[in-house]
Amino acid sequence: MGLFGKKHHPKLLKTQQMSYSDLFFTLRLSRGNLALRPIFIVASVELGNSTTKSIVSATDLNSGKTYILDKAVRMTREALAQDAAFCHTITRVELSEESIADLVFKTLQESTSAAGITIPDLHFVVRSSGVTAGFTTVEEMQGVITALAKGCMLAGVPPRQMISPMRVEDIHSDLRKFSRMERTYFDGAVTSNEAPAGESLVSNEMEGELVTAGLKEAAKWLDVDYRNPVLSLDFGTTLAGRVTEDQLPYSRVSGSFCGLAGAIPDAFISHVVSEKYPSVIDCPKSKLKRKLKKEVVREYADDVLRHLRIEKITAGTLFGGAPVNVAAAEKDDVALIGIDAGDNLSDLPKIAEIGKELYREESLCYVMAVIDEVSACTVEELVGITKAEGLLLPNTKIGITGRAGISGKKPELILEKLSNLFDRKMDKEVIFVDDALARGAAVLGRCMHQFGSPGNPIGGVQGSGCIYGKRIKRQKGKEFVG
Repeated sequence: MGLFGKKHHPKLLKTQQMSYSDLFFTLRLSRGNLALRPIFIVASVELGNSTTKSIVSATDLNSGKTYILDKAVRMTREALAQDAAFCHTITRVELSEESIADLVFKTLQESTSAAGITIPDLHFVVRSSGVTAGFTTVEEMQGVITALAKGCMLAGVPPRQMISPMRVEDIHSDLRKFSRMERTYFDGAVTSNEAPAGESLVSNEMEGELVTAGLKEAAKWLDVDYRNPVLSLDFGTTLAGRVTEDQLPYSRVSGSFCGLAGAIPDAFISHVVSEKYPSVIDCPKSKLKRKLKKEVVREYADDVLRHLRIEKITAGTLFGGAPVNVAAAEKDDVALIGIDAGDNLSDLPKIAEIGKELYREESLCYVMAVIDEVSACTVEELVGITKAEGLLLPNTKIGITGRAGISGKKPELILEKLSNLFDRKMDKEVIFVDDALARGAAVLGRCMHQFGSPGNPIGGVQGSGCIYGKRIKRQKGKEFVG
């Protein structure tokens, strides 16, 4: 039972795929008739620490809603390099430019084929990599960017469809009339959020931006006004996310998250599965239905939590395997908040031993229950620190995505803990979304092409209208008073 004796009902948006032909049937259009409802097709290609995904989406530019056409998922360990490795994942899977490009090529081809489209049907491709959260050199970052582009081009994507269009003539002819490029330009702000100026604060800055944008789009399906101010958390293998304020036309980023997320449960089950590079995804589904002892779950969860550092980052250059720039964050007045296991991953082996003991003494269902409890506790701690730092406004909405934040019983447990933290029921103030990063890629593509939806805006602040006029004034250099 939840707070005040009431059960919690999470607002959870799970990806429901539909083919290209089914989408047009749903919208009551025949394929090729883009005059009534303009459809913007984007592929999001993500090289993650555990999985590599290619998610093809189609956005109705009138409603602003994004439909997922297909999602191809492969384990990143499939890209294990035989030679010429220049970087590695957080679990030490060695990667080369060729191995990355080949995996991206296969994944992109698989997703487009399953969606019922061809590569030429794509209007735009966005590339991102969670692997970069553990990078320490520019060469590693550039190598992954090159490899991702190479894989897309091997699949048949022309380079011009991977960069922001410079002229309206660079936009697909069927979609040009829906672009506002002749009045506004892409100035780097995505869904009304300006990235911190100057140096990058965390290495996976782009993931935080895309996830925040994707949560804002997904909220349209959940009937939640998830516009600024928001707190977004992505619990993939590594942690990403942002805290935003509520200025117009663009809001400032006041907080940024980094460090470990899904890597913690991955370590916890590393002696439970036989894979060389294990992930919770490899765990078989538990068929046991017996009632679990809450005290046992809590005891083991506490053992794991004792090895975690969840805190505001005030010093150092690495936290949870992620490079951080504390000086730049202080200069921009942005709070860096992260999760580490010991000192820069040092306690992950100890967490693995706890999982091994639990599996030996109890069962797999206890292992999964402890993972859910630990994840919920980390969310509570992260939000609690943000609250203590004074970064939350009275109407700040919270959005959570990523496998280590929305699977199993995590949403219910998170709502229970956040309701206790804020002393009110949080069911209508928190959203849980699958594939927010891919949805954010579609939103980024729209921003770059200046495809807005004034009747159903994603940008702006809660309760406000479209910020298009305010953007024009800002970009023309006129003084704007919010």
